[in-house]
Amino acid sequence: MQRFEVNRQAFTEWRGQEQTKPVLVEGEVRLAIDFFAFTANNLTYAVAGDMLGYWNFFPVVPDDGYGVIPVWGFADVIESRCDEVLVGERLYGYFQPSGELVIAPTNVSSSLLIDGTAHRQSLPVLYNQYQRIAKGQGGGLAGRLQALLGPLYMTGYAIADQLAVNQCYGAQQVVIVSASSKTSIGLAEALAESDQSSKVVGLTSPQNVAFVEGLGVYDQVVAYDAIDSLSNSSAVVIDMAGSGETAEKLREHFADELNYYISVGLTHWDKARGSGGAPQERHEMFFAPTYIIERTKALGPGEFNRRLQGFLERASAKAVIWLKLNEVDSVEALGALYTDVCAGIMDPSEGIICKFSPH
Repeated sequence: MQRFEVNRQAFTEWRGQEQTKPVLVEGEVRLAIDFFAFTANNLTYAVAGDMLGYWNFFPVVPDDGYGVIPVWGFADVIESRCDEVLVGERLYGYFQPSGELVIAPTNVSSSLLIDGTAHRQSLPVLYNQYQRIAKGQGGGLAGRLQALLGPLYMTGYAIADQLAVNQCYGAQQVVIVSASSKTSIGLAEALAESDQSSKVVGLTSPQNVAFVEGLGVYDQVVAYDAIDSLSNSSAVVIDMAGSGETAEKLREHFADELNYYISVGLTHWDKARGSGGAPQERHEMFFAPTYIIERTKALGPGEFNRRLQGFLERASAKAVIWLKLNEVDSVEALGALYTDVCAGIMDPSEGIICKFSPH
């Protein structure tokens, strides 16, 4: 069984590393990973791997400088030494890009369980949760859409919720950087459903302008080389790219009219450099797990999740119109596409689904 691993200091370099099959101890279950998604968002996990602990979910032992980028997908229980989780059950959650994973279920309820593996206990609980999937669910197109879009649209929805709570920081326009990214599309979809009146502007590369315009969720689409054409009215910037050059151009363009700057992703990881000079009191790094936990407490049990799930169902259904699935079946095939992901030249309408054999 091979696992997809990348060099933590030069993560364009990848390898397929053979894994031994651990013997289960009491309380553990073995999962056969059915399929998982891989998107530009996974690069954010790599770039922020040391800062936010993403390398710690599935450590490489012994440590030789390589790390594992976590992925979202579905798996089936194929062996169990946990009385509460039976062989044949299906789970959705955070996995390693491989064919198998061993977890230690705790806090098992009818709909969720948490991996109690020791090294994961200091990490955000949202990433340690696994949804228990009803029999016959979590496969086919619906499952693939959930793996691809669920985590990204969840982040987009959470950002839109924060904007709504803060009345878009008094800005007349919301400028979304890297508008072709799936997280940005989810954010734009959520803003389109809300009652906010701010203009929604998408910034993207020239080659992606036509695609982004075709989505119909942005009021205006502007290429990076045409930032000067943006209105000078007050703005809040949602930065999914992390490019220091673009951030600096936006700061210069809006000047005192830059009401707030929210950094989210690092799709332009090779050009990353801060927030373009936005004052600290008007800049934040958005971390979805923290926001969701806080918002859940504020709204009461289940309410945020109810709203989120409704949005995910509606928005994912719309994505069928433009999303093209590209399914691969080996570490080598993923590696070939990973090179394009790192280079930022993937077709934005493409969604990568990986289905490795556990043997």
